[in-house]
Order: sequence, then C-alpha cells, then structure tokens
Amino acid sequence: MQRLLKNDMRKGNIVKSMLIYTIPLIIANIFQLLYSTIDTAIIGQFTDTLSVDSVGAATPIINVVSFLIIGLCNGAAILMSEFYGAKDKDTLKQEIGLCFTIFSIFTVVASLIIIIFSKQLLVVTNVHDFLIDGAREYLIVSMIGVIFVTIYTIIFTALRSIGDSISPLLILIISCVINIGLDLWFIAGLNLGIFGAALATIIAQALTMVVAIIYVLIRNDIFRLKLSDFIIRKTLFIRTIKYALASAMQQVVLYIGKALVQTEVNKLSFEQQAGYAFGTKIDDFALEPSKCIGQAVAVFIAQNRGAKQGRRAKKGYLYGLIMQWTMALTISIIVLTLRTQLVKLFTKDEDNMMYAAMYLGVMGFIYLMPGTTNGLQSYFRGIGNLLIVFLSTSFQIIFRVIAAFIFISKYNVRGCAFSTFTGWVFMIAFELPILIYFWKKNIKIPLDDDKPNEDVIAIAETKEA
Repeated sequence: MQRLLKNDMRKGNIVKSMLIYTIPLIIANIFQLLYSTIDTAIIGQFTDTLSVDSVGAATPIINVVSFLIIGLCNGAAILMSEFYGAKDKDTLKQEIGLCFTIFSIFTVVASLIIIIFSKQLLVVTNVHDFLIDGAREYLIVSMIGVIFVTIYTIIFTALRSIGDSISPLLILIISCVINIGLDLWFIAGLNLGIFGAALATIIAQALTMVVAIIYVLIRNDIFRLKLSDFIIRKTLFIRTIKYALASAMQQVVLYIGKALVQTEVNKLSFEQQAGYAFGTKIDDFALEPSKCIGQAVAVFIAQNRGAKQGRRAKKGYLYGLIMQWTMALTISIIVLTLRTQLVKLFTKDEDNMMYAAMYLGVMGFIYLMPGTTNGLQSYFRGIGNLLIVFLSTSFQIIFRVIAAFIFISKYNVRGCAFSTFTGWVFMIAFELPILIYFWKKNIKIPLDDDKPNEDVIAIAETKEA
C-alpha cells in the first residue's frame, strides 16, 4: 500500500504507473456521482417537491463557484507536478502555500458576495418567486462551507500532483458516507428540510478538511509548511495565476455552453427533456474514465518534463492515447448493448426510457471522440499550455451551441447528441494541427536522453536521504 501511495511516475513501468494513478481517480469521481444521486434521492424522499425545486434552483450558482475552484486547482496542479518532477521541494512547498493563500482569499470574497447578493442572483437566474426563500436559505448555508472545499481540494490536488490518487479516494469515501448519514439524520430524523441538507453538507466538508489536513501532516513532509511558504512571491504568483485562470475559465465556458444547450432542450416536450436528462446521467459515468486518464497523462507529462525526461514523457503520452481509445471502445460497447437496462436504473417511465435510449443510441457510437479530445488536451495540460486548452474548449462550445440550435428542434434528443458530436469534431480540428506542430518541434518537451536524467533523480534522492 505504501508503494502505491508513492507512485513515482518518473521511473518504472509507464502503463502500470498510470493505471495505479487512474483507477483510484475513476473510482473517486464515480463515487462522487453516486453520492450526488443518493443525496438528491434523500432530499426527494423525505421532503416535498418545493424543497427539491428550491435546492435545484440554488445549485447552478453553487456549481459555478465549485467549477471555478476546481479549475483554479487544476491549473496549479501542473506546476506542482513539474516542481515535484524536478525534485524542487522548496518551490513545491511555496506553490502549495501560495495556493492556500490566494485561493482561500478568492473563496472568502466570492462566498461573501454571493451571500450578500443571494436574493438578487436568484432573481437574475429566473428562479420563481415561490422558490426564492428556500433557495436562498440553501445557498447561504452552502456558501459557508465552500472554504472547507477549497482547502481540501488544494490538498487533494497536491497529493495527486505527486502521484498519490489513493489517499484522496479514501478520504472522499469517508466524507460521502458521513454526508449521507447526516442527510438521513437531519432530513429524515430531525425533519430539518432544506436547512438540514445544507448543514449536513458543510459539516461533512469541514470534517473532510480536518481529516485531510491531519493525514497529510502525518504522512507527507511536503505539507509541513513554514509561514514563509504562504507569502505571495511575484514570479510564482504570476505563473500560478496564468495557469489557474486559464483552467478556471475553461470550466466556466464549459458550464455556460451546457446551459445554452439546455435552453434549446427546454423547448422539447417534458418526456423528451426527461429522457435527455436521464441519458446525460449515463453520459456522466461513461465520460469519467476518459477524463481521469487525461488527468493521469497530464500529471505524467508534467512530472517527467520537470525531471527533463522528454522521451519518457512522449512515450507516456502515446500509451495514454491507447488507454483512452481502448476505454472509449469498451464503454461504447457497454452503452450500446445495455442502454435500456442502464436507463432503468434511473426511471421506469416508458416514454422517458425510450427517449433516453434514443439519445444513448447515438452517443454510444461517438464516445471515441471525447477519448480523443481528452487525450489531445492532456498533452497541452502536461506542458503547461492551458491557453490552448481554454481556446479549444471555447471552440468546441461555440460550435456545439450553434449545432444545438440547428439540430435539436429537428431531431429532438438525437439532435442533442449530434450537437455534441459537432463540437467534438471542431475541437479535434483545432487541437490536432497544433499538437503535431508542438510534437515535431519538441516545444516544451525537449528530447533529452533518459538515462542521464534518471541519474539526476537518483542523485537528488540520495541527497534527500
């Protein structure tokens, strides 16, 4: 177990190293999706429809903040991986400390703004008058806990950046179990309704933060920071903000694009809308492995780039693409074969099932596309060129939204899949020529000899010992 926690991607078998990283990450993300489904089910089972709708009305605003935090941390993750690969422990500690400082400030400011203007924000997002009070209560309580999310997300990001994706998984499982238990207690037992749902979440988030802090302080010396590590250093700050903002804006653009597509979906019949909603739930699970493999490849490239092992970085990228395509084909076969049975896990309504199966009948043929796009983006993430990632995502969203306005009214739920396919096609068309150019010119991944660089790592490790 200790060897798995210290998964050094700079040496050893490439595929094994990436699998050790990827599998816990997939389990963690799927576990979160399952938790979200269970959480919604508990609220729906033990409260009234008004409460469920109030939570749903507040969720988009909470999601924007969550996506921004995740985006900021994903950007910083590349720098952390690079510093770890270069065995630059001092700068790595400064980067972690800097993230705690600036991301916490951002979270507190954003939370205060949302709390103060909560009613106005709900009005702007067209929330019905009869839902505003409940949605505002849930939103305010939830925003109090966002700082806890920021802190443990930074810790999880740092752990994953040094190759440890198992520890975040174990802590996350504990958090989800606690949250579900508190949900049942507060909502079903104490009948606290919306307030109970939000309170259960922030208590679980606070406990997750505490467990994460205690764990890393005991198990990993890179988290034993000095006060000087929290100082904002200009050069490191500028570089971190450059990476973090590009990553955060990518998340926001993606979210806005999905919201625009949803406006067209909302013009369909209720049964078609429900079918699309249930189909995208299957999508969420189907696309997670591709995202996780992409994250593993990006960390692999960043670590080996930091260690100046260009050949190993490129070899890992090619193996990563093969993993992406293999996983995508496997998922396509599963979804196409079992799509009706999968939809039955979420609904028993025959019309909803029919439209969800229609949607998945198209999506099942094109899961190779996100496997390819995530594969291409992992290269640019790994070399730290997050501007290309942002631009390619923006390109994808623009054409997906345009296609949605053309196809959805004509082909209903199948049109949703056609518009997604269109976005992915244009995304690949944008990224692929740039990747080929970078690859041929060895931009940011110079082909240094592997053996001398591995010797450098060995010497550094001997000095540390």
